[in-house]
Amino acid sequence: MIAAAGPGGTIYVRADAGPYSVANNRVNIGVGGKVGSPVTITGVDRDFAPMRATIVGSRTAWALPTDPEAVTNVRNWFPGGDVFALRSAADYLTFKFFDFQGTGQPFHLTGSTHRGITVSDCNAFNFQRFFEHEPATSHIDTILKNLTGTGFSKTAIRIRGDSHNVLLEDIVLNSGRQDGHNFATGVECNETAHNITMRRVTATNCHDTRNSNPDKFWNADGFASERGNYAIYREDCTSAGNTDAGYDDKGSDVTNVNCTASGNKVNYKFWGPSTSNINCRARNPKSRGGVGPQMQYYVYGGSAPDVSGADVLIQGGIVSDNGPNTNVFVAEAYNSVFRIAGVAITHHARAARQTELSGWGNAFLYANPADTTPPTITSAASVTAAANANFAHLLKANRPVTWSIVGSRDADEFQVLPDRCAGTLTMTATAGGANRQVIVRATDASGNKADQTITLVFGTTETPFFKDDFNRADQALGASAYWRFAPNGGGDGVPSDIAIRGQELAIFNTAYRGAAYASPDCGFADHYVQATVAKIPTYYNGILACRLTNPSNLIGVEFKNDRIALYERTNGEFKELGFVTIPPLVGDIIRLEVKGANAAVKKNGAIIIGPKATAGTNATWTWSGVVSRSFAVDPWIDNYEAGPL
Repeated sequence: MIAAAGPGGTIYVRADAGPYSVANNRVNIGVGGKVGSPVTITGVDRDFAPMRATIVGSRTAWALPTDPEAVTNVRNWFPGGDVFALRSAADYLTFKFFDFQGTGQPFHLTGSTHRGITVSDCNAFNFQRFFEHEPATSHIDTILKNLTGTGFSKTAIRIRGDSHNVLLEDIVLNSGRQDGHNFATGVECNETAHNITMRRVTATNCHDTRNSNPDKFWNADGFASERGNYAIYREDCTSAGNTDAGYDDKGSDVTNVNCTASGNKVNYKFWGPSTSNINCRARNPKSRGGVGPQMQYYVYGGSAPDVSGADVLIQGGIVSDNGPNTNVFVAEAYNSVFRIAGVAITHHARAARQTELSGWGNAFLYANPADTTPPTITSAASVTAAANANFAHLLKANRPVTWSIVGSRDADEFQVLPDRCAGTLTMTATAGGANRQVIVRATDASGNKADQTITLVFGTTETPFFKDDFNRADQALGASAYWRFAPNGGGDGVPSDIAIRGQELAIFNTAYRGAAYASPDCGFADHYVQATVAKIPTYYNGILACRLTNPSNLIGVEFKNDRIALYERTNGEFKELGFVTIPPLVGDIIRLEVKGANAAVKKNGAIIIGPKATAGTNATWTWSGVVSRSFAVDPWIDNYEAGPL
């Protein structure tokens, strides 16, 4: 009939003479229309007025529960079969006015690439997937609109392969908590599908209990995308009542505008490198079971410290609930950034606004979106490096920002550390020669940007990476934006245990395992730390540390009134690598250098201990810093400095 109607033709399906049964077969289609002249298949009554033709399949019968929280176990159901099975050459087809009841998959595409498929003004009740296609199948210029789907147990609409130019509009999907087919999702994108637009699409009540096991993770999202997807745009969409995420995006260049998420375990979950939520709403997350807490926003970052994480802009909109167990903004793993600009945030007093899980380098930046003033870069635009030595330059701005490299002739020789809390530009040791240039960019919480061209010249003395003379008001060391408290790994101190007093650094900690602060990350495991002796302790008090992970993992130098000693510490266990019994004097400069597997201590420029072989403690770690332990000493050091070798 499609072939007979030809491009631009219409096939009318009688809709007022009873339902059609497709219990044991399907409609196989292998022909279509042409560009600009599709073949239309539409339900009509006897007068050719639009009317939905009812298609009845063989899926196990079901009724939508009156209680929206009621769950139906469908694990042993008969899933039902296909209705319209599109084969190769089934292109430029428009399907309108159908009502699918108890079918498996109303639309199933299997050709290599389908073009110009439109489905509109259809209902589906109790189905497995509404719009499905095989992994090797793509579709282009697809339109799905004015659809209602109630009761489904897998992905209602899946967009996969290299599908693109896909539009979804005015669609309401309610899984009805059909549980057991592992698992329902409203709209899912995967493989390399891209350039997908969704407007006024609703996905609710997707439910997965992992066979009613409360000790496992319960999946089921409203909207989802996977790594490889990109250019996804949603507007005025709603996702509610799902046992995992309202929006679970691993794709890149994902934009949600005026969207709503409510009552999901995690309202918004982002894993991709670039996501924007503009004037969106996150309300009252709800965990219905399974492991994992309820959250408003969750971002999973890089899988390792040297891997960049997500970049999420949340501009305008609302984040609201009053649950004491709700996590508001959560970053897990490494090196992601939340840019939170002009968001109205309401949360319970006991609920932390921001949380960093099992990683570091995650930044939470807050701003007023009305401020369109670019940040000001305050670090030097001209720096000096030594030949054959690693180089690091600390980038600074007048407000919290993240950093990137955006060009210039020597850009490939430089890198910016992936740590979003750091601003370190590095260049691996080179023989020297001509000047180098690179352009760096600072981006603030609102997305305002400023660029700076940095010129690096070679000389005999490199520009120090980081210096702190402590010449400021008395405060905990962590009050400075450039110091990072490192509490994990066995330390039992608190941030105020190391503090600035009288423009020098003092130790107040009496905890046995101590507390640690890391100075800015220089990016190289070969590095040094040094400071001026301000007072000579009578007992073990503090450590100048390299390769510093936390109070229990470091290479460090310690001084007191009868010795200077070099240690490595692994899992809280000290190993003395060497010592001298000549104490320092006030004003002496103590310097620790680690290079490869060796460590050495210098006093006033002369080696006094080492080089000593280490056991490889934190062999790739790139932080320096200070550690407190045992009795107080006030002051302790002055004029701290750290950098690469």
